Amino acid sequence: MACGAAVDGIADPPSEPALPAEPMDLASPDTRSLDERRTVTVVFADLSGYTAIAEQLDPESVKRQLERILGRLGEEVLRYGGHVDKFIGDNVMAIFGAPVAHGDDAVRAVRASLGMQAAMVEINEPLAAQWGVTFELCVGVNTGEVLAGNVGDGYTVIGDAVNVAARLQAAARPGSVTVGEETYRATRDAVRYAAVPEALTLKGKREPVRAWEALDGRESIHAELSPANAAQAPFVGRAGELAQMHASFERVGSTGAAHMVTMIGEPGVGKSRLLRQFESEISGEVVRRGRCLPYGSNLVYWPLGEVIRAECEIIETDPPALAGAKLSERSGALLAEPGGEPRSTAARVAVIGRLLGIEAPDGGVPAEEDPTQARELFFAAVRSCVEGMAHERPLVLVWEDIHWADDGMLDLIEYLLQWVRAPVLQICLAREQLLERREGWGHVRRNATTAFLEPLGEGESLELVASLLKDAGSSDPVAAAVAARAGGNPLFAEEMVRRLGEQESAKVEDLPATVQALLAARLDSLEPFQRRLLAHASVIGRTFAQDALVPVAEAEGGDLAEALRILREKDIVVAGDGGTLADQAELAFKHALIRDAAYEML
Repeated sequence: MACGAAVDGIADPPSEPALPAEPMDLASPDTRSLDERRTVTVVFADLSGYTAIAEQLDPESVKRQLERILGRLGEEVLRYGGHVDKFIGDNVMAIFGAPVAHGDDAVRAVRASLGMQAAMVEINEPLAAQWGVTFELCVGVNTGEVLAGNVGDGYTVIGDAVNVAARLQAAARPGSVTVGEETYRATRDAVRYAAVPEALTLKGKREPVRAWEALDGRESIHAELSPANAAQAPFVGRAGELAQMHASFERVGSTGAAHMVTMIGEPGVGKSRLLRQFESEISGEVVRRGRCLPYGSNLVYWPLGEVIRAECEIIETDPPALAGAKLSERSGALLAEPGGEPRSTAARVAVIGRLLGIEAPDGGVPAEEDPTQARELFFAAVRSCVEGMAHERPLVLVWEDIHWADDGMLDLIEYLLQWVRAPVLQICLAREQLLERREGWGHVRRNATTAFLEPLGEGESLELVASLLKDAGSSDPVAAAVAARAGGNPLFAEEMVRRLGEQESAKVEDLPATVQALLAARLDSLEPFQRRLLAHASVIGRTFAQDALVPVAEAEGGDLAEALRILREKDIVVAGDGGTLADQAELAFKHALIRDAAYEML
């Protein structure tokens, strides 16, 4: 709440140059010492019309403008967690998924590409006014397997996927973002596309390549990436957790007090599916939801902003005046107190408006020199607004992916739990990283409940897969193979079935790109020594002896016992079923697909 104010004792962050001399400086990746096979999404962006403009302007002017433009395009790559690989003349090459994977790198890459096209609008305005010239951008995006590692002094990726991305960029229309088939498959639930009418004949490719043009993101910047058939997938298992959520909701309604339920589980284990089932069974109740983004550090309190926008019926296309009027009307009604001072209500509306970047027409933000007081004023205004939303009937506030939330958002959720005096049920969905940041989350209050979602049982997995395969029964060998390989993870099972249905040549053993990305992100979150241990263990197999890793630990100079303890805590390694292997303690990868992902990166 004190943006722009100097903070004593804290050094200013280093400013990023518009165009670094070395691309590595722009992204500063934690490069790996060994080459890796990785599935990445590559972006090529090329300025169209550069040659004609260079002919009209002085070379010094061209250089200054080119530096500014490429630096601005690089900002969009960094905003979505990508790595600027290199600048080649008037061309930018960026990588998403290396040297660190995030699980949704294809979506990030396409959103960054759309962000580049949007940035060209602001770039061209002063150019047109001053020089009478404009640039257009052609962007190509492709997903595939590459070899990632150091070439010379720089980190880069090599493979056919890179070549295809460059060819797609060359074939793209100016002002468009053209993507390949794998990128389309991985992002079609989060991005709206138009198919390119005819398959593209690309240089160096024997067969024509199917392509699509990205139009925009679906609904909002955080549109959930989930299988298209997820909503129709049967609800299997989780009866206990669902009953727990219903009990908490009934408790909130009967007592008029706030309560919080936190559902924790690994990616794809079914947190969102459980939430959808709960929402369908309480249809008619007031549910407001906000999701924490894995990228965009400037989006502070973004989930709360979504809740307020939904309550005030503010949409992204509303002009500022209309958005301000909607905010003032609805929030003013929620915050108004009988006999209260209108100016006080207007001030609190203005505080909330600052969160959304909306200026309320009937009040200014009170000047608060003390950041602590400003924060308290903001939290109090939000609490009053939430209590107003729950005045007529119980309110359900859903916070998704709070393991990505900034500390301020986590503090606000706990503040609402402690101080709201109204029937409000907060439902938080998170991965276990949340507990690494907040060890006591959900365990220190009587009005908070925490549940851990474990993978589905063998019978439940088979039931889910058989229903997804439609004509298959529980005795079908394909259903049994998919269920066994998915290891109780519903998302993995759905993605495998989806791939089998879309590609005739697909096999059960094939790892879908979406699953590969999630598993690679989980591996990349580990310390380098822990990753190295898993890489060597993956060569041995699903089960391995602890002593087999001793030479690796000695060569790396790491503490083997401590590393394995952490891997067990993170639920990646478990005790083997046999107990001993060649008279040694037996360990195993908890999930066969994690072993496969580690192995395929070698």
